[in-house]
Amino acid sequence: MTTVEEIAKADEKKINDFIESHPEYADDVELEIIKDIEEHIEFIVPQTDDPSTPAWTFRSVFIGVCFCIVLSFANTCLSFRSAPFAIPAVAATIISYPIGIFFAKVLPSGFFNPGPFSMKEHVLIFIMAACSGQPYGIDNIVVQMHPTLMANTDITYLQAFSFVLVTQFLGYGFAGLTRRFLVRPTAMWWPGNITTIAIFSSFHNANTGEIANEKYTWTRSKFFWVAFIGLFVYQWIPQMFAPALQAIAIACVFSGRGSGKPGVMTEFNAIAASVTNGSGLFGLTFDWTNIGSLNFAQPLYANLMNALGNITFLWIATPLLYSTDMFGLNKIFRLDYYSYSDLNPITNTPVLFVGNPNSTKALGSRVSPRYFYDKTQNYNINITAYNNVAPIHLSSNFALCYASSFLTAMNAFKQARDEVDSLDKHVKMMEAYPDIPDWFFLIFMLVCIAGALLVSIFTPFGMPWWGIFFNVFLVSLFVIPYGSIQAITGVGMYLNVVSQFVIGLTIPGQTVAVMAFKSWGTNNLIQAFSLSSDLKLGQYLHIPPYALVGAQFIGTFINAVVATAAAWYMMFSTGDLLGSTGWGFNLYQVFYNAGGIWGAIGPQRFFGIGSIYENLLWCFLIGAACPLLPFFANKYVVKSKYWSMINFAIFFQFAGPQTAQVYIVMPVLCNVFAQVYLFNKNKEFFQKYLYVMGAAFDAAAGIVSLIISMLAVGGIGYTSYWALSPNTDNVPLDYYCYPGADYEDWNCEYYLNLGENVTATGKSCV
Repeated sequence: MTTVEEIAKADEKKINDFIESHPEYADDVELEIIKDIEEHIEFIVPQTDDPSTPAWTFRSVFIGVCFCIVLSFANTCLSFRSAPFAIPAVAATIISYPIGIFFAKVLPSGFFNPGPFSMKEHVLIFIMAACSGQPYGIDNIVVQMHPTLMANTDITYLQAFSFVLVTQFLGYGFAGLTRRFLVRPTAMWWPGNITTIAIFSSFHNANTGEIANEKYTWTRSKFFWVAFIGLFVYQWIPQMFAPALQAIAIACVFSGRGSGKPGVMTEFNAIAASVTNGSGLFGLTFDWTNIGSLNFAQPLYANLMNALGNITFLWIATPLLYSTDMFGLNKIFRLDYYSYSDLNPITNTPVLFVGNPNSTKALGSRVSPRYFYDKTQNYNINITAYNNVAPIHLSSNFALCYASSFLTAMNAFKQARDEVDSLDKHVKMMEAYPDIPDWFFLIFMLVCIAGALLVSIFTPFGMPWWGIFFNVFLVSLFVIPYGSIQAITGVGMYLNVVSQFVIGLTIPGQTVAVMAFKSWGTNNLIQAFSLSSDLKLGQYLHIPPYALVGAQFIGTFINAVVATAAAWYMMFSTGDLLGSTGWGFNLYQVFYNAGGIWGAIGPQRFFGIGSIYENLLWCFLIGAACPLLPFFANKYVVKSKYWSMINFAIFFQFAGPQTAQVYIVMPVLCNVFAQVYLFNKNKEFFQKYLYVMGAAFDAAAGIVSLIISMLAVGGIGYTSYWALSPNTDNVPLDYYCYPGADYEDWNCEYYLNLGENVTATGKSCV
């Protein structure tokens, strides 16, 4: 068998020969990128292919459909969690493997059993299972229909399903028409796919090249199961028995609680240190669901750029905006969820606050968008109610989240060249299969546009017919630049803010129409990138394009049917579950609040000249100018390939308010461990086991999360409270940031200050 070193030498010779025949590319950065990518993936990607191996079989479709149904229902239900998460499709990949082997042994030969269970069949099962996430269009449905949100009960299941269906499929046309730019080039390697490829290569013993001087004797398959079992056992600790490990406010641990009144944090703890209330300075997490295997595969420069951007926005700019009170009222913002929330200013929240000192509501108190919606006018703005609380304020964190979106909107990315793309050997290997012509995707897109027009005209989602064409035009502008960034770095960029901004200016005050436009625009990119990523996966694993796209279409249709039904079930058949501890449906609350900002209020009132946040509009200009800095630095300061790694679009990707601010330190440490230490000091482990380990960790964490959520729905949980398992019905997860709190309850002084004589746990304070 060919060794990894021999493959690397062949790839290097191929590039050197290309440079010899094209000397103008000698200093081209893209060739450096290709070299680096091949060095990171060729040892895990199959180097041979047998085009006669079956892919589209009865068992692949049957197993894939079953997993798509189960995961679509589960993931939509789990999206209602306070900290929403999804069961990764890799879980289906693992479980389906023994099922496929079993079917190959027991089913009669022929149509039902064409032979041994193949990797190509396994990949198609994964593709269908990967379509099982919660569709973005469900946000619209839940926000418009849920009794505590817009409470519009006039929408039927068929109307909701139609909306989800067209928003799920339209983006696939963009993916098909941009394959030349986002799929075929070697530089577009889609790092999120690498751990998935590692599973297939391990399970099916693909010819990926032997590792010379190998000191690790375990097979990848054996290592996968050891890593899976290890993380599966460990994950129960942060997920159930010690949930405080999910988010550790390390700055609070070192700074102390302070000596203030019970429940009143020091200003440092409230704004900078707390992971739930503030910026989570140096916040740690030991829960793999908050880390993820992408941090093993993502290029180091991309991970560090994104982390540096989040540090700038979260740990520097957010406290700075608070301390300078740039937008006003920062120090009096209060929530009404818990009593202790009324005692501390807050930055880590996406809610809206009252800014009118003469309002009938308290200045700086939380205001729901429902307050100024006019239900009789399709939830457009009620000017009288709005003026009672206007101007609306945002937390400094949330304001910076919008600023980062404006900064990102004007960034683009240099595209790959066709001459360089021709070097990719996997593209040449795919010539053994008939390709899908561009005209198919063009016709498919036209059909989807026709369906979208029907939905916009005949359903209560309210978007004007011309909005469909405007949406398609907007997505066309961003699909290649945003897609290339995700394909190279693994950092996803979408149109959720930009789409709301442009349509909010066009049809101000029309809440439902703005939300529908946002769903179409954002989901078009999500789905375009989903199919592009899967097409790249198929290119690496040599899957016939017709079979792969067919599996994607089947999975997407089933997902639309089941996810809509699951949303219906969660909203109307779960009693008091929604709104209880752990089921705060925060994902939909954010969408709901955004509808108030961009729809009812509109960007003109929020960001226009004379508004509180007018200065954020400068971010569009700054974002457009920033990419020129590395260009001029390379031209006039010092010529270096490293300037190309300064990507401001990645830098400006700020996550904004989170359930807990712990997404910087541990992801960076994992990336540095993988891409620096292992890659340079233990390359054998890097090449043979790293991506397999990441896949095993993702699968184990997802399955543990599913089991614990199912137990929670059944009323089963761990209720033994201790230092790492606080009673979050009474105290916050980072209770150690607050004076007067322990892991179970507040002290008596706290309750006496509230005018109560008994603690939540029943202790008398008299």
